Amino acid sequence: MKKNPFAYVVADREFYAPLESATEPGDPLRPAAVPDGWEGTVSGPWTVWRRAAHHGAEDGWKVHVSARPDRLVPVLDTVARVCFAHAVHFKHLSGRSFHHWTHAKQASRVQNGKFVAAYPPDAPAARRLMEHLSAELEGEEGPYILTDRRFGTSRTVHYRYGAFVPRRRVRPDGTTRYLVRDGHGALVEDRRALGFFLPDGLTDPFRPTGPRRAARARRPEGSARTDQPPTFGGFAFEEAIRFSNAGGTYRGRDVATGRAVFIKEARAHCGVATDGTTAPQALDTEWETLCRLHRDAPGLAPRPIERFRVWEHDFLVTELIDGRPLSHWMSGTSPLLRVTATRADVLAYYERCERIVAAIEGALTDLHAAGYLFVDVSPGNVLIDRDDRVRLVDFEAARPVGSAFTPLGTPGYSPPPALRGDDPTVYDTYGLCALTHLLLGPLQQVARRNPDALTHQHAELARSAPVPRPLWDRVTRYHRPRGRSPLPGPEEVAADPLTHLTALRDGVGDALLAMADPAHPGRVFPTIMEGYQTNTLCVAYGTAGVVHALSRAGRPLPEGVLHRLREDALGAADALAPGLYVGTAGIARVLADHGMLTEATDLLAAADRHPLTADCATLYGGSAGLALAHLALYGHTRDPHHVDRALALVHALPRDDGALAERLGPDGATGLLHGPCGVALLLQQLAAVTGDTAHLARGVRLLHAELDRATDPGAPDLTFPVSAADSRVVAYLFSGSAGLAHTLDRYLGLVDDERLTDALPRLLAPLHLLTTVMPGLYQGLSGYGLVLADHARLTGDPVSRAAAVRAARGLFKYAIPHESGIRFLGDQSLRYSADLYSGSAGVLLFLAQLLAPRPDALLTVDALAAPSALTPA
Repeated sequence: MKKNPFAYVVADREFYAPLESATEPGDPLRPAAVPDGWEGTVSGPWTVWRRAAHHGAEDGWKVHVSARPDRLVPVLDTVARVCFAHAVHFKHLSGRSFHHWTHAKQASRVQNGKFVAAYPPDAPAARRLMEHLSAELEGEEGPYILTDRRFGTSRTVHYRYGAFVPRRRVRPDGTTRYLVRDGHGALVEDRRALGFFLPDGLTDPFRPTGPRRAARARRPEGSARTDQPPTFGGFAFEEAIRFSNAGGTYRGRDVATGRAVFIKEARAHCGVATDGTTAPQALDTEWETLCRLHRDAPGLAPRPIERFRVWEHDFLVTELIDGRPLSHWMSGTSPLLRVTATRADVLAYYERCERIVAAIEGALTDLHAAGYLFVDVSPGNVLIDRDDRVRLVDFEAARPVGSAFTPLGTPGYSPPPALRGDDPTVYDTYGLCALTHLLLGPLQQVARRNPDALTHQHAELARSAPVPRPLWDRVTRYHRPRGRSPLPGPEEVAADPLTHLTALRDGVGDALLAMADPAHPGRVFPTIMEGYQTNTLCVAYGTAGVVHALSRAGRPLPEGVLHRLREDALGAADALAPGLYVGTAGIARVLADHGMLTEATDLLAAADRHPLTADCATLYGGSAGLALAHLALYGHTRDPHHVDRALALVHALPRDDGALAERLGPDGATGLLHGPCGVALLLQQLAAVTGDTAHLARGVRLLHAELDRATDPGAPDLTFPVSAADSRVVAYLFSGSAGLAHTLDRYLGLVDDERLTDALPRLLAPLHLLTTVMPGLYQGLSGYGLVLADHARLTGDPVSRAAAVRAARGLFKYAIPHESGIRFLGDQSLRYSADLYSGSAGVLLFLAQLLAPRPDALLTVDALAAPSALTPA
């Protein structure tokens, strides 16, 4: 599903980092006057004000105050003065940049509006505080906080019921669930989601009544509470397309005429740009732009129909343009993503790309002639219809030629500052070149950091069919290969691949070692958004995964890294999730591999005690992964207790496959990490270690059920949706063909099953493709390569071995030289990362396995298998 990493890319230009780690939070915010006895302390992005005598309440009515960006100082001074007078503790965002980052268009909608939070001790105190604040802030306005209710008629004072002190309960996926006491004293989830929620047994003593409440309940944003679409301004809102912190976009219908329309919403004081422009102001500008273009160049932009306001929401209505976003067109059309594509298919695709790029250029030229720049030329703003006709949509960023403006852009499609110069048309020409790059393989973020990587991409594409010169000239217009890279060119790599892949492996290891920072307060190795949302110790995203990869590559660990992992894990053993990839089981496996058997045993004992072990069965975060870690520890200790524990965990699984599915990933998740495939892998591993094949029948049944989910069961290549709710069709290791192939390889060493035998080559087929968005292990090219290399190790198949080498050579198109070695971008290619799941450690693990094949790169226990199982051909 779509993720929003915005809060993790603003604090650091090099690595993903949480918002609060920003070293430049902007102009500091602090009350003008602070009475004696009050102390302010910094906590993340907040400054917290307390007196020595604490009221002791652990839960209650939180009071939130929102503010316009240009009124932060007077609002803070007023709120602070009132809170000091009421002796109520409070906190506020510490700097202007923190306020901007939490109110920008890309920011979290849950956090938006929360400038100040106060913690009155009880409901009467909350009422007194809110009445006083409402009176003092009369005339002030701020964003409506989507998790709260407003108090009375105030435009800034809000409230919700929640916990005052942090109580956390970890989920199987390693993320945190916050807790609050309900009206009966039981701990329940403190729902920090869109909407106003009350725990059971509580009522709202400040509940709004009358017309204002009714108006609030019928707000456009969010889902309707009836079967009929909501209607505002004469337009029915039939389907939400997407939401941002600025508002939503919808497919709708003109009630009077029945024609389909597109509706864009702007919430008051939200979606704040760097120049302070808010979403309604941006909507005004877009309306004016569309009206002028409709007058001067009809058909160039969507026809404007209406502009109206309901409550605090502004709406712009235009004609609905038929077509798919360019990114969807590319993923659904490109033969570079199809195993069966021929040279003729690729050449025909290139011809279509040339026509589409020319059409986009023509539309931009016409727009310039009409006196406007488009500015945000990006995949979502270009629609392609069934006949490959092109239309530009979303003119929010468009500006008159010659006017001063603060550019709005999409990462990867907006020119870096060094390229902007004095010609503002560079925004459009750069965006067009980036769109061209998308059509051939989206490596824009790599190209701007290492243009020489494009020589590898070009050579790879040319093996399918020659790339038309006009297309490639656009790709390289702003990022021309320099020819002086410390990395070898594609011809050198082709001439002696193993030598250069060995050097690549060593360079990746060098850079990983240089990233280590055992003294860092939050993590040892740079990670991705999920690392901060789970923990920075685990196998998937944290220290344990990087340690595993470095060790498999034969690299000594930096001093202090293993000690830090050991101490942090033991200290947090009861707070961490129990699983293999995001919890104590995986850390135990890694520590055991480094001789720390007592510590590993203690961590597995903590995992065994964890209640989540009975609730989740996945390989990623549940009992399947824990059982596999027990088998690994058995390999180190030969203590039969660990086999007994693995057997007990298997016996505790629901016997009914439907009931088992309820303990797997949400929405009928497929694949190795979150689906039935991971449980099947455990059953095979247990059978291989114990010699008892009784568990294999269920594993085969689970694998058959996974194969039933294939998007095209008769195709020569098998791919799968991520889940019933996530329709992305993938072949990756975390979910999809690679994970299934990894598991089937092991089953076919123990069972004779015609369906699995038939499926395996079709599961391996998509792994021969070299066009992936990212290079990483679990969602990118490295995962393809590792599974192919392991298949070759197990079967002796020379075709898979050659394909694995090709995949490794393909990594050069993502590689970015650095003074410390060679780096790779992490998830979504916005920052560097060391993590195993998406970053450099996963790349290193693949290269190490390719160059020195041996069992158990992916935390299996093949080396423990009975001699008759898994014997290389």
